[in-house]
This record gives sequence, structure tokens and C-alpha cells, in this order.
Amino acid sequence: MKLGPPVRIASYRIFSVCESTVEGRSSVYTLEHPDWCHVIALTDASEVVLVRQLRFGTRAMSLELPGGMLEAGEDPAAGARRELREETGYEPASIEPLIVTHPNPSLQGNRLFSFVAHGARLAHATEFDEHEECETLLAPLDRIERMLDDGELMHALDHVALSTFLRRSR
Repeated sequence: MKLGPPVRIASYRIFSVCESTVEGRSSVYTLEHPDWCHVIALTDASEVVLVRQLRFGTRAMSLELPGGMLEAGEDPAAGARRELREETGYEPASIEPLIVTHPNPSLQGNRLFSFVAHGARLAHATEFDEHEECETLLAPLDRIERMLDDGELMHALDHVALSTFLRRSR
């Protein structure tokens, strides 16, 4: 199967819609997003820094890891630090890569860079984006697996990062 180059047919604030032709078949449509990042930020007291925010797709509050879109040309680790600071006011002593995944390869070509940060401390005021307002919560690390299983943490991308982190930590 030969896929033609994507042609941007619509652009919006955080994504574009692209159309490609498949040789001998009908067109296919994809979403073009910038790369994303999020971070499992751990305090010295073994707490995970989480945010609760309104998600427009579900029209509900969601408890999740701090994260967001990377700026054009931004180093993913720097983006993770920035997102943590903007959404929570926390600053980590160190940050390390955990895993890189494709959020939805059937429709999107972007990547999600997951990080683990240690020594996170409240150091700044929050700096929310226009459509963002977060409540910061701290959860004991030993409760995270239960929170995943009980549906308190439902964001699929967070499940991947947290499950990977917990598995590698054992």
C-alpha cells in the first residue's frame, strides 16, 4: 500500500487535519499535532505531583500527570520541566527520560515523551495557558497503583507512563 504525502486541509489552535491519498483507494485523514510531554514528579516525601483539570473532550474533571505540548524546537526534558512549573509551580532537582510513545498512531504522527523527576519542590506560582486551570494534588507513590486500578487516574497516556515506572521500579 502506497500512501501519498499529507496535505493540510484545516488548521486549528492545537492541531491540523491532513488528507492523504492511498494508491488505488480513497483518501485517509490524520491529525497533525506537535509532540507532547508529561512528567511523573516525585517529592522528597515520595509523593507524586498530579493535576486535576477540566478536559473538554470528556466534559469532566480529570486527575492526571502534569504535561502538555512541546514548543517548536523545544528539548523534551525542558518542555517537561516547563509544563510542571506552569501547571503546578513545582521545580524538580533532576529529571530523566522514562519512555517515548506514539499516542495514537492510527490518526497521529506525534510522540509523547514521558519523564520522571525527583526532588520536586513548590518553587513558583502557576502560569496557566488561556484554556487551562489546574488544581495541584499530591498522592503517595504507594497509592498510585490502586488509583490506576480504581479509575481515579483514567488518562490512557498516564497509565502507560505510570505502569512503566512502577514496573521498572520493582
